[in-house]
Amino acid sequence: MKKIYSVFVLSIAMIFIGCDKDANTTIIDNTSTSSRDNATAENMFADIKKVVEEAADDEGQTIKLAGNPNKTGYTFGNCATVTINPAWIDPNWPKVMEIDFGSSNCTGVYGVDRRGKLIVTLTGKYRDVGTTLTIQPQDYYVNDIKIEGTKTITNDGYNSNNNFEFSVDVVNGKLTYPDNKVITWATARINEWIEGDSTTLFTHGFPGICDDVYLITGSANGVNQKGKPYTVTITSPLRKEICCRWLVSGTLEIVPDGLDPRIVDFGTGDCDNQATVTINNNTYNIPMF
Repeated sequence: MKKIYSVFVLSIAMIFIGCDKDANTTIIDNTSTSSRDNATAENMFADIKKVVEEAADDEGQTIKLAGNPNKTGYTFGNCATVTINPAWIDPNWPKVMEIDFGSSNCTGVYGVDRRGKLIVTLTGKYRDVGTTLTIQPQDYYVNDIKIEGTKTITNDGYNSNNNFEFSVDVVNGKLTYPDNKVITWATARINEWIEGDSTTLFTHGFPGICDDVYLITGSANGVNQKGKPYTVTITSPLRKEICCRWLVSGTLEIVPDGLDPRIVDFGTGDCDNQATVTINNNTYNIPMF
């Protein structure tokens, strides 16, 4: 009888252990860490692209012509210093552009804090087909998140929609949060410039930048702050309006290693920090950094 009772107790214990294991699995599978970290990486590296494109497309004209009525400085802040070597008027390429925000946070027109440097090697003018911009952050922070890695932007020319397309790649991407948690990220994307290519900061001031809109397609992969790898596939083009800090629409699928897919939806066009993630038909709101 004692032996039978012992077997019964052991069986009950194993049932509870199994239930507890299943419950833990469910909790883990409902986390949105990968979705949040990927959204942060999307926004941080998109911000680098915005800063570099604005400075490169302007070709120094905003600073050079003080009499220009549209001269309003850069949207990323007048405390940043932009230098180019050789000078823009020099016919020799490649050139190296340095965007220096200094060692203290420089707040841009739209409230984004940046510090450190972006070192950019340009093989030609931004709008020239075949031009490649290679970007290296140097002790560079956005909203106190440190950004490392190499980003390249290549002008692929006009597509069938008569819009400029750019190949945009990130390798060895790394973000370090203020609490020292780390994520890594890499991506291969196509950016289609669908609005605003006929205006610049020089011709129209800030509106000449803020009317720029890109549609983003492609894939990515990363490791979230908990050490779990994941892959990303854009399932509906992501819409990036240059003067909005966040993506405003589009969807992507994130598949963390060993877990079910997550569908991230960036909304229907509003410029806000809200997105949703759907896991196993359950939808959660996630704020973007």
